[in-house]
This record gives sequence, structure tokens and C-alpha cells, in this order.
Amino acid sequence: MRRTKDQAEATRCALLDAAETVFFARGVANATLEQIAREAGVTRGALYWHFNDKAALYAAMIERVRFPIDDIAKLDQAGEDPLTTLERHVCSLMTFVGENANIRRVYAIVLLRREHLSSDSGLDEIEREMRLGRRRSFERYFARARAQNLLTDDLSPPLAALGLQSHAIGVLHLGLLESDDFCLAEQGVRLIRAYMRSLRKT
Repeated sequence: MRRTKDQAEATRCALLDAAETVFFARGVANATLEQIAREAGVTRGALYWHFNDKAALYAAMIERVRFPIDDIAKLDQAGEDPLTTLERHVCSLMTFVGENANIRRVYAIVLLRREHLSSDSGLDEIEREMRLGRRRSFERYFARARAQNLLTDDLSPPLAALGLQSHAIGVLHLGLLESDDFCLAEQGVRLIRAYMRSLRKT
């Protein structure tokens, strides 16, 4: 039984690795499940045993790389103010992506190689829910910052959350497009820190 479970997990990992390769090479819209199964060295039946469709495979690919940095609450430290926690969280993301080639490839698929598909593909809804979930997390921290009189009066917590998300996506996008000249773990982190300083009440 243990061997069967190990084999199933190995097949699942091979499919996720293959999805990254094929999505990156062909774009998500043009990639087929048959191509992914072939890249993984398995049958289409084996693929469907693990994933119902392309949307499920795409979501699992993202989930595999986003878990370590997506739960802000796990980064909370005693005595740290909410703006500092947010800054550290987003800077960790920049370092996480900047220093890991496999992670960069997945983020490149999401930001650069994920063409918009038909409304019934399921992929748009998956990404929308992830964006909204992350923005709500940011907003909770900005609300705490407002309650502690730390957040600038120029922005409401929802608008500050939208601004941080927009800024982070833009920095990631540029870092992926110009990876030879733009280091996410260095320049990206500096840009996030500068932006977060601009949100503090002086």
C-alpha cells in the first residue's frame, strides 16, 4: 500500500513538473493535457486520475509554490507593527521568487504566459479568488495599522491594499521580464521597502 501511495505521489509530481514545462513553453491556452501527459511519461488516464481538467492542474501547480509565503499570519512576530509585517511578507515573496528558478518559472507562467481563456475555463476564477484572498489579507493588516494610527491619512485600508498588490505585481512582472538586469531579491526588495515607507504616517 505504501509503495502504491508513493507511486501515485511520484506521478502527481511528474505531472506538475510537466505542466510547468509545457505551460511555460506553449502558454497555458495552447497547452493540451495530452502534451502534458506525454511530457510526464504517463497516459492521459493517469493524468485524469489526479486532475479533472486543465484548471485543476493549473491550480495545483500554483498551490505547490505559493504555500510557503501566502499565509501572512504565520509571519507575525511579537511586538511587530502591522506595516512592518506586511513589508517583511512581500519582501519575502520577492526573495522567494528571485532566488528560486523553479518558482520564477511558475510566476512567469501566471504573469507572462497565461493568456485569457473563455469564461468557462475556470482559470480566470481561480486567479481572481487568489488575488482577492491576498488583497483581503493585506487589507486586514492595513486596518490594524489605521487603528494604531500608523497608516497615512491619504489612503483607506482597502485602497492601500490594492496599491500594495498592484505595486508587488508590477515589480514581479518587471523582474521576470528583465531578469538579467533586475534582481527581485535586491532591487525588488528595495522598491517594496520604499513603497511601504510611503504609506506610513509621518
